[in-house]
Amino acid sequence: MRAPVLIANHPRTCALAAAGLERATVAVRDPDVEVLDPARALCANDAWTTEAVDCFATMTEDDLGRCAGLLAPKSREALFALLAGHESSTAAIAVARAKLSLMHVGIAACDRFIGAVSAALACEELPLDTRIQLGNETADFWSLPTSGLPADAQAKMSATCGASLQTLQQHVAALGCMP
Repeated sequence: MRAPVLIANHPRTCALAAAGLERATVAVRDPDVEVLDPARALCANDAWTTEAVDCFATMTEDDLGRCAGLLAPKSREALFALLAGHESSTAAIAVARAKLSLMHVGIAACDRFIGAVSAALACEELPLDTRIQLGNETADFWSLPTSGLPADAQAKMSATCGASLQTLQQHVAALGCMP
């Protein structure tokens, strides 16, 4: 009887992560924009974790936020800059949606508002520039810390988010994008 043959564990590499990112973002980038080499360099230079490399290597179009969430904040921002920096409107929308998918304020009304903004970014009846601005401003604004706020501040934020949510829903519903 022969001894079992061990199969070497070949972990995915930055080259595979970059290829997965290239493949999964082709629909949101200008066809002439190539991210393979810059993404491979980001992965190697920032020493992405094995979990992040695996996620990017196997990602689908909807996985950008999930995979980017596995990166350190500095690495994530560099990746988002790479993808959005090519002046593709669809890439800017994809990056904004990925950023929003990673956000959790901890105030229910605000979290619902962020989800509604993300959904509104898919509304093609809303002008593209407006969608990009809405996504970026929401992601930038909500990157502020909200934990440890006094109850009255949380209540004010909840009321403001609730009103903003209602206004957003009415606006996009009038365009035929949301119920």
